[in-house]
This record gives sequence, C-alpha cells and structure tokens, in this order.
Amino acid sequence: MKKYLIIFLILFLLLIIIFSFKENRKLKLENLHFKQELESTDIYLKELGKQIQSLRKDEYEPLSKTDKMKKVLNDYLNEQKKKNEEKILKISKEELQEELIQYEKKIRFTPDLIPIKGEYAISQKYSEKHSALDFAAAMGTEVVSSAAGEILSVYEDKYFGKIIIIDHLNEYSSFYAHLAKTLVDPEICVEKGQTIGLVGSSGNSSAPHLHFEIMVNGENIDPATVLKNLPQ
Repeated sequence: MKKYLIIFLILFLLLIIIFSFKENRKLKLENLHFKQELESTDIYLKELGKQIQSLRKDEYEPLSKTDKMKKVLNDYLNEQKKKNEEKILKISKEELQEELIQYEKKIRFTPDLIPIKGEYAISQKYSEKHSALDFAAAMGTEVVSSAAGEILSVYEDKYFGKIIIIDHLNEYSSFYAHLAKTLVDPEICVEKGQTIGLVGSSGNSSAPHLHFEIMVNGENIDPATVLKNLPQ
C-alpha cells in the first residue's frame, strides 16, 4: 500500500512540476511580448516628441521680412477674393439690369461713330492749329450723328459755313461744319447714326468735306481717340 502511495505522490509532484514549467514559460513569453510593446511605445513617444518640438519651432520661430510680406499679401488677396465673391452673390437682378442700362446708355451717347455715311478720306488730321478731323467726301454725302443727343444749335457763319452742334447729354458734344445742307432743327433729339446733313463746301472751304470736332466739357480733343474703326 505504501508503495502505491509513494508512486502516486511522485506522479502528482511530476504533474505539478510540468504544470509549473508550462506556466513559467507562458509568463516569460508574456513578459517578453510586454517588453517589446513597451520598447515600441517608447520609440513612438520619442518620435512624437520630436515632431511636436518641430511644430512648435515652426510656429514660434520669427518669420523673415520677405516671408512676412508674402504672408500679408496672401492674406490680403484671400480677403479681397472672399469680399468679391460675397459681392457677386449679393448683386440682384435689378442691379444687373441697371448696369446693363447704364452700359447701353454709355454706348448710345458716346460719339464714337464715324460721321460719314459712305466713302471718305481723311484730308486733315487733328493738331494744335486744327482742332478737328476733316473727312473729304463727295458733295451731298450723308452726314450722320456720331452719337445720340439733342441738337444744340443749327446756324451758318462765314468761316465754317453751315453748322450743326449736338449735345450728347453727358460730357461730350460734337460739331459738324461746311455742310451743303442741314436736315435737323434745334432742340430736337437724334439717334446715333441718324442723318443730320449733307457734305458740302460752305464757308471758307476749297473742296467738299466735313469738318468734325469732339468736345469734352467744352474742350476740344482729338476725335481719333474716340472714333471707332477709323483708318490709320
């Protein structure tokens, strides 16, 4: 009986030793894994610390004068872009229609239409001594209003012959002289391109032509700076 008891105890002790060995090995493996995780975490934290220090350095490091100017300029441009976008969004349909009306009015009342209907040649250009453009054309060629406006005056004198002056209801006015015939009366309104007279040689003139002037607030300017499609 004692013999069996001793054998049983020996087997029991062996089982305990084997179990303890397995548990010990398991703990060692877990400790090794935990140690590896700690090392990885430590490396990650160190790298993260370096990145944070780098960000802080970039954030607080003083900018150079050039960088400051670039930053201010970029901020200003971005702000203006934002304001312009907001302004565009706020423009109403009525405002767009009003702008269109004003644009069409400007085109209608700006004396940029060549005042001869037909063939012509520039016989004399604008200069200090000659405040006009002279359009040589056949006798009786139609003279048209360079822009819409009101007939300010129709008269005749010895030098310019038969004359028409048009107020374009803005800063512009125009002057047509040496006409063979006038076809409008004072205080009537005319449209751009409307026939107002005929080319002639009245007054102090040696050949049929139109003497054409443009004034801005009463001061003569070179008509070539306003007229469109004028041959060079």
